[in-house]
Amino acid sequence: MTGPDGSDETVSDTSDTTTGPSATESALLRTSRGRWQVGLRTLFLLVIACAVWITHFNDRRDIATLEKRIATLHPLARELEVADPSRIAVVKMDELWYDENKWELYLPPGRYRVCLATREVDNHGFAPVVKSAAIGAGRHRLALDETEVDPGSRVVVTSDGAELLAVDEPRGWDDHSGSTGGGEHSISTQFPADGPVVLFRRRFSKKTPEGNGGYTSSTPNGPTEGILLWIEPEAGPKAGP
Repeated sequence: MTGPDGSDETVSDTSDTTTGPSATESALLRTSRGRWQVGLRTLFLLVIACAVWITHFNDRRDIATLEKRIATLHPLARELEVADPSRIAVVKMDELWYDENKWELYLPPGRYRVCLATREVDNHGFAPVVKSAAIGAGRHRLALDETEVDPGSRVVVTSDGAELLAVDEPRGWDDHSGSTGGGEHSISTQFPADGPVVLFRRRFSKKTPEGNGGYTSSTPNGPTEGILLWIEPEAGPKAGP
């Protein structure tokens, strides 16, 4: 380029240029970002995986705790359990109202009878049978009920909802001055099939006059009026299944 005086001038490019990273630095930067950078989707999946694992751990811990509680409460469930089909099984059902007496029972193949006594009931042993009725093998639901009727009391035993036994007693047999005993087998229990199984034993109290015109009630030491219900095998050959 010619200057004002006619001499040649050399013009240099004085424009600024931005100095960027070298090719090696760019490659290292891309490698570093690719190695440590986590996408939003990956982070979301990691959070879900952690939550699932924590939930599974808590569930296993809670299940173990509940299993221990269930094992403790299981005997109170009053469910009939038949571990040995060759033995009698019986359990008293929960009372839905006061003095409700119902049982679920299993009788193995054979012949049985339900026996009821209302006199000479003692703390142990058996009493003279007032009435009895046959009952077949298998599962049954027995119920015992004592009601007041004119002029005394009636004791009724039902099997699977149908009347099986009924005994009428005169006034004074139960003077409602108290009693001891009641239904048995609140926990499912099994017994040998060749022996009797007592379901209910109750002994009535008696009034004893006092000198002041009053009276006291107490249960006699020996046999007395009451209710005794049991199941026993009948004599004779075993029935088929």
